[in-house]
Amino acid sequence: MDPIALFTSSEGRLGRRHFWLALAAVYLVSVASQWLLTAAVTARSGVWPFALVQAGVLWAWTVVHIKRLRDTGRLASAAIAIAVLYGLAMGLIVLLLAVFFTDADPASDTSPLGLLLLLAILGILFSPDLGAFTVILQMLVLIACLPVVISALFSLYAGLRRSVP
Repeated sequence: MDPIALFTSSEGRLGRRHFWLALAAVYLVSVASQWLLTAAVTARSGVWPFALVQAGVLWAWTVVHIKRLRDTGRLASAAIAIAVLYGLAMGLIVLLLAVFFTDADPASDTSPLGLLLLLAILGILFSPDLGAFTVILQMLVLIACLPVVISALFSLYAGLRRSVP
């Protein structure tokens, strides 16, 4: 199988073993793309390299799932719908990141600020004395995480199905 066509073309079928290997590569590239959000990269070129890599990862994820679903005798519509949902979530994240990294200074590393923000959100999420605001914030965090959870669960669903002749 052509390695480039594996991630770019939706033609053909994909067995379980090749699906899991291709999916591991897609998820590794997705995790590695977080490096593109470092202060040095965002100061030079903004969040656009990250956005482009995420668009490529999303396309590869969709293509791999379409091939696997075809191998199991299922329709590709579910994979496309999940990809659209994930794409919308990533678009929102890129817009938010573009706001945060507009004037990043390469000499200043923003990771301590991100860690502080994460700790503040976790403190709010698990603080019982904010009443209804805590519930609203917890629901918003859940909604923000849903595309990642849905895509991971769908990958399990597609990968564990039996192939049809």
